Amino acid sequence: MTDEPSGRMAPAVDPYDPPLVEVDTSPLTETAPPAPEPEAGPGPGNRRLIVVVLALAAVLGAGGVVMLVQLWPSSTPLPAAGAATTTASASAGPAASADPGDPATWPELNALPAALIASLRSVEDGADTRIVFVNERADAVVLSWVDENGKLSPYATVEAGQAYEQKTFAGHFWSAAGADGTVIAVFQATAQPGRVLLR
Repeated sequence: MTDEPSGRMAPAVDPYDPPLVEVDTSPLTETAPPAPEPEAGPGPGNRRLIVVVLALAAVLGAGGVVMLVQLWPSSTPLPAAGAATTTASASAGPAASADPGDPATWPELNALPAALIASLRSVEDGADTRIVFVNERADAVVLSWVDENGKLSPYATVEAGQAYEQKTFAGHFWSAAGADGTVIAVFQATAQPGRVLLR
């Protein structure tokens, strides 16, 4: 390669050792580095969302505990027939309070006339409740649930002097019949647990 018309060659440039480039070394104006931006924390909208999520978790947890307690099998011993009679007279007053874990303190359910059995139907969507049946009779009693169509479904036989606790729903009807099938009385469950004395 020629650099002039006279035919002189330009000096060779080593590709691995390029010539130095002149750099302006005049003092640079110093500028402060930019301040770092603060990290974004949860804003007011995010805080509300967190509070709502925590509240929902607490409600669901409490609901799960309540459901577990309701579905857990009851191991509470039922009172003997004589003890139930004594407690009935003591708890009949308006000042008596029912202990959900003690069937002897539950209010006594009023018996409906046996003649109504053909016209009774249990209602749907009632609250969970319980009834304890105490057989004070000399013979066994057959307990039947009256369904939404008025059909009787036998559930248990309670021997003389024995008690039987049944989970049910408020608004459901239950019949008590003798061994021959004759209905003695009919009872309707209430939202509060109740006690039935079969005499």
